Amino acid sequence: MIFWASTEIFQPATEAHARVRRAVEPYLNAAFAASVLASLDCKLRYVPIVMPDGMRERYPARSRLSRKERVYNCCPQLNYAVFVNGSFEEQLAEYLKGIAPAGPHLAAFGATKDQIAEFAGILGEATEHIL
Repeated sequence: MIFWASTEIFQPATEAHARVRRAVEPYLNAAFAASVLASLDCKLRYVPIVMPDGMRERYPARSRLSRKERVYNCCPQLNYAVFVNGSFEEQLAEYLKGIAPAGPHLAAFGATKDQIAEFAGILGEATEHIL
């Protein structure tokens, strides 16, 4: 399994989001590669939406599965204020919270219950390892 990340973001939150993404993306890819998820042939494409009130309505959450491409596009809305005013720890928690709902969707690519549990475990330990 490969983790790939981008974002749809309003500029004031860009720097904080980029800092979190640079910490999370390599960690998750290494953790997935060293786990039972390494044999899972799919990509988790994470593109969170980080927009302030007044703009959120134009950027709805739109997660979807593409069996043909073997990609789960995980596109939740995250809390904009956390990325503008929050601490790194709060930003990291918000970022990881957006990835967690992707776990059950991995079953569509053949993930076992153990692999889905491993995915959740890796996300649950990510904050400790990154900090």
